[in-house]
Amino acid sequence: MNQQPIDLLPTAIRLRNQAGARAGRYVGVLAAAVALVVILATHSRFQFNHAEKVLKQTEIEANQVLEAEERASGLRGTLKAGSEAIEEYRQLAHPLNVSEVIATVVNRLPEGATLDRIDLDAGARRIMRSARSKGPVDLDEVPRRMLTAEIAGFALSDLQVAELVAELEAIEPLRNVSLDFSRTRAVRGRAAREFRLSFRIDLDADYEIAGSNGPLANAEEEVSDVQ
Repeated sequence: MNQQPIDLLPTAIRLRNQAGARAGRYVGVLAAAVALVVILATHSRFQFNHAEKVLKQTEIEANQVLEAEERASGLRGTLKAGSEAIEEYRQLAHPLNVSEVIATVVNRLPEGATLDRIDLDAGARRIMRSARSKGPVDLDEVPRRMLTAEIAGFALSDLQVAELVAELEAIEPLRNVSLDFSRTRAVRGRAAREFRLSFRIDLDADYEIAGSNGPLANAEEEVSDVQ
């Protein structure tokens, strides 16, 4: 028969040993809990430091974005002001050099012909519809800027006057070239033909010079009859 073990320790000692074992387990559990809390706190600290760095970097980038937007807004304002200034200059300035127009007319004079007077007048002219045009005239339409020129001079014959009119009609920007009059007049004891002709140039079109003192090329649209 198996004999049960006999505990000969006194009850007080056995209870004290059991209490010590329980205390040891409690201490172990407490140490493990403290270690876990320390680990969690350290990890949380690392996460906090990382989040703080990310926040600072985000703030820096956000400030850079705001500064870039502010600079872009300033550049947009500068660009708008520049565009408005260019548009205002385009509306006020002549699209071609008036001296080029005069030089073109002078270079087209037949040999022996001379100019006595050149009158140039720039202003807004409302476009009038021709008899073939349909629809009423739009009174609210902004009048086009026109350069009206009148030139007077003397030629040896009516043929030279007709040649000059034909030459000017062939120049692209010149419109409504017309001979106002041609009459005989004595100049220094010789008979000559006094003439006056006129033409118009649309100043709201864009032009480019084909050559030095050469024909002026109209790069945009044709001009209707104007008042």
